[in-house]
Amino acid sequence: MMKRNMKLKSIAVVAVLTIAFTSCSSDSESTTEESDATVETEVASTEVAAEATITVEDAWARTSPMDATVGAAYMNITSSADDALVGASVDTSVAMMTQVHETTTAADGSMGMQEIKSLPLLAGVKTELKPGGYHVMMMKLVKPLVVGETVSITLTFESGSTQIVEVPVLEEAP
Repeated sequence: MMKRNMKLKSIAVVAVLTIAFTSCSSDSESTTEESDATVETEVASTEVAAEATITVEDAWARTSPMDATVGAAYMNITSSADDALVGASVDTSVAMMTQVHETTTAADGSMGMQEIKSLPLLAGVKTELKPGGYHVMMMKLVKPLVVGETVSITLTFESGSTQIVEVPVLEEAP
């Protein structure tokens, strides 16, 4: 009788272990499938981001008087995917500091400017950087911005991409 009980207990233990291993195996397969789906989604997202293009048109910088310490550049930016302009820079032979600014109007009607950390770019929508609005501000100019010269401005986007724009110095907008 004792042998029979031992045999039944052994069979029961084997059955429980088989069910437990089968359950674990099926969960593992499910997790692997979910992981594979996540990897495929991440790859697809990366491919979409790689296809996004940013177009900069009508770029120009306003000429600056001889004693000016600041200058501004303007342009139209269009992105094929949602993104944001998060920075701009120029060579230190042009200006010591560069920021993306917006022009503001106070309650009393006075105008001012302030740095913005991010300028949203909506997919397919042209964003204008223009006098009296958003612009790239070059501060502590090393020398005046002279008509006929070009300034290389590097734009930095939230997506991590950068774009160098050759900006001609003009008297007024093209």
